[in-house]
Amino acid sequence: MHYISTGRWVLVLALSTLTGCSGGSDDNPPVNETPQLLTVSTLSAGGGALEPAEIKVSKGKTAEFVAKPQAGYELTELSGCAGKRTGVAYKVERVEQNCQVTARFSPIRYRLDATVSQGGNVDTSTQQVAYGSAAEFVFTPNSDHILERVGGCNGALTEGRYRISEVTGSCTVSALFLPYLPDPESVTRIRLPVVVHVLDNGHFELSDEQILSQLRATNLHFRGKNSAEIETIPETNTPFIADTGIQFYLADTDPGGQPHSGIVRVDATASVFALEGYPFARSDAGGSDAWPTDRYINIWVGISRTRFNEPVLAGRAHVPGSAPESYIGVSIEQGLFGTIAPREPNYDQGKTLTHELGHFLGLIGHTNPPWNDQNTHRHLSCDGQAQTECVNADLTMNFMRANVYDNGQKMFSLSQSQLMRAWLETGPLQALYVNSQP
Repeated sequence: MHYISTGRWVLVLALSTLTGCSGGSDDNPPVNETPQLLTVSTLSAGGGALEPAEIKVSKGKTAEFVAKPQAGYELTELSGCAGKRTGVAYKVERVEQNCQVTARFSPIRYRLDATVSQGGNVDTSTQQVAYGSAAEFVFTPNSDHILERVGGCNGALTEGRYRISEVTGSCTVSALFLPYLPDPESVTRIRLPVVVHVLDNGHFELSDEQILSQLRATNLHFRGKNSAEIETIPETNTPFIADTGIQFYLADTDPGGQPHSGIVRVDATASVFALEGYPFARSDAGGSDAWPTDRYINIWVGISRTRFNEPVLAGRAHVPGSAPESYIGVSIEQGLFGTIAPREPNYDQGKTLTHELGHFLGLIGHTNPPWNDQNTHRHLSCDGQAQTECVNADLTMNFMRANVYDNGQKMFSLSQSQLMRAWLETGPLQALYVNSQP
């Protein structure tokens, strides 16, 4: 049967054609999702930075950084995000989450060395100093030397302190010390270390400066460089004035080899002149233990006064052969030691120690009465020559005159110098001499 289509059916057919099948179609394009980006940030501490400062990458991708230290700094730490360091490079193979890479930069530590010539020392020979920091060396001359110059590392010297304001690399500081007295002309210089034991009982003060003043004076006396005094010696005696070449300096190391000032201060009860058992030289008897006498000259300084505040004795030499070997040295009353006022009137030029050291070095007896000997240096010719008529007893301004004020002692003679040097080089103090020479 055939039906004639009407307008209604045509409309239904047209709608079906437009809408298609209700089951959809495989020809529709897929939706594009935006990839997830992760952030790898950096944290830099100290003098340097990581580059780049931040990286954004897709999950599972790689991130790479380079550490760049500033001048004078070095990379000391590089970590984070499970990465791997190769030198200054850092690589994170697979970034799985937001994370942070940390770098730490520290100042490079440079080595500073200090060298010194003979005649002084430095507080430390080597320092490790961070870049940009300041450094300082302290140079101290021996008591018979001066600090001539210091150089290196772009530093500046102020009263023995050499300061480097900013360290920028490894370098060396060098110091030159020179004797403050010239080389002797006719003999070699002999330098002898001394240790000064200050037997402090609370009744006097003896400063380091006072001790140094004494050694300076004694060195001038032994070297014949007390020029103002020598000019007053009669011309008949001036040909016999000796430069002994002997000098004394505060020991710069103790018996154990450790740095030391050469000054020992103790609370003492012993008399500086007591001979029974030599208590001044023993700590167990209220004194100060002697340092090895084959390496040092021991000088004990203490108080010995009457109730009128006058010295009981000026000084005493404990000479090899007359004193136990372990106690040889010199004792001095404190008021006669040094040249810085106030000192004992008429004994304020440091001549007492010079006189006693003369005894210690072999000048037994005196050149003037009272004479208790018949065969000592007072009988020697003034210049050590047999034909010379002058003998040491004729030298009225000799350091070895007894009971004379300081202004009356001004010289050693040539023969006295020869005797003292022989006492050191081949005599009873040979061990001291051998151990003291460089």
